Amino acid sequence: MAINEKTDQLVQDYVRRALPALEASMKQYLTDELQNIERSVGSLGDAAIQVADAPPANVRKGMVRYAISPWDPLSNGFSGLVVYNGSAWVAV
Repeated sequence: MAINEKTDQLVQDYVRRALPALEASMKQYLTDELQNIERSVGSLGDAAIQVADAPPANVRKGMVRYAISPWDPLSNGFSGLVVYNGSAWVAV
């Protein structure tokens, strides 16, 4: 079953775009702020419950995913909520 953005809850990544021509101090300030926003949005995406058909690239303790085929985190055909406990995925 493929992930479908119309029927599955997904978190979209934020991607910074190039800044227009600005004075150097303003450009640096905006660049720093946009990097902070990008980090914050990225961490929210990692923490949000999302439909996943593959394990996250950088799994961390406490991550929760709604696992769907072909991902089988419990190796028993389970499809549903799983949480990473620091060493393995377990059913919620």
